[in-house]
Amino acid sequence: MNAVLLDYTHPLLEQGLEQGGISLWREYELAPEELPSHYFTAEVLVIRSRFPMTREIIDLFPNLKAIGRLGAGLENIDVDYAESRGIACLRVPEGNAQSVAEHALGMLLSLLNHLPRVHREIKEGIWRREENKGLELKSRTVGIIGYGVMGSQFARLLAAMGTTVLAYDKYKTGYADPGITESALEELHQQCDIISLHLPLTEEARYFADHAFFNAFENPIYFLNTARGPVLQTDALVQAIKAGKVLGAGLDVLEYEKKSFTSLFEGEMPPSLQWLMNQENVLLSPHIAGWTKESFEKMGAGLAAKILAAL
Repeated sequence: MNAVLLDYTHPLLEQGLEQGGISLWREYELAPEELPSHYFTAEVLVIRSRFPMTREIIDLFPNLKAIGRLGAGLENIDVDYAESRGIACLRVPEGNAQSVAEHALGMLLSLLNHLPRVHREIKEGIWRREENKGLELKSRTVGIIGYGVMGSQFARLLAAMGTTVLAYDKYKTGYADPGITESALEELHQQCDIISLHLPLTEEARYFADHAFFNAFENPIYFLNTARGPVLQTDALVQAIKAGKVLGAGLDVLEYEKKSFTSLFEGEMPPSLQWLMNQENVLLSPHIAGWTKESFEKMGAGLAAKILAAL
């Protein structure tokens, strides 16, 4: 069998596939339709985010049995069509769940303790203690929206710290781990001080966090998004911050990212993003919550094992 690697991967993935008897062809620059003709006989494709796996691209590979994505989501694959052809679509969210949870926790603690502001003030020679009094996480109620691999890992991390955690997942029942309360969305609106999104990017989830979402909360909240950028309507977040509905926000992903995740945007900077960049109660990072040395290793080894199992 042969596999085409269409993006840079981890050596553990390559070693695992080769040890399983699969020959590797590597092409990190060409578009799929420009590949050497013998590549189209491959049974396996390995991708990251360089381009979407559309029906047209999938049809270039008549022998295809598995598409493996070195990442947590499958939104760049036409999964319905691939599965209609009997092609397994594989991902490795468990590989970077811990790194996402730790990144989200770091953002949250920084916001609760005003670290971006106090860092700037100290550099400017300003020493303000009373004005920068922080909040203890253990005294807050955190709402987790989406209790999949990522959301559940963050929830367990918070619960282990003694934090009150409510979890909402539209598609599950009886899922909550010890120390975590399975809740309706309305309960999160009524009780939570902090909200963290962990939703896959589907058409249903696009702009899940919109104006109505933020206006539904009874108390001002801190808001985290380490899932996908378009799950949040950025303009709605800006208005919620201005109105005092959101006290601070940590965003590892942005609505304006390229689908390849390789850069932020092209052309003129959106006004809402420009505004967020100038707020000291907003933390931004470049889609790196799940991108650590350890997560890369775990995803590489894990995806190789899943591909071999599927074959």
